[in-house]
Amino acid sequence: MKTSIAMATFNGAEYLQEQLESFLAQTRLPDELIVCDDGSEDDTLAILRAFQKTAPFHVEISENQTRLGCTKNFEKAASLCTGDLIFFSDQDDVWFENKLEVMIQFMENHPQ
Repeated sequence: MKTSIAMATFNGAEYLQEQLESFLAQTRLPDELIVCDDGSEDDTLAILRAFQKTAPFHVEISENQTRLGCTKNFEKAASLCTGDLIFFSDQDDVWFENKLEVMIQFMENHPQ
């Protein structure tokens, strides 16, 4: 089952690195991370680009030409995902290390 993470960012540099590290610590890594940035003016994009270079899974960064706002930014990120399951992530979340594994296993055991 292919998994995607849809992340919306906007001036999240202060918290972003910790969230990205929690993706790397997952007991089941995602297949892709799709990030839509809504015009950040801090180091958010630099952090994302550095992560993109070393991540052991596909990372796509989309920069919005005009600000969409939180809801539309998440909608755009989700629309770019190719996974069977899409997990939404705020830039300032920190995930438990087994989040993806537990949720994927549940979905595989209960496909209905």
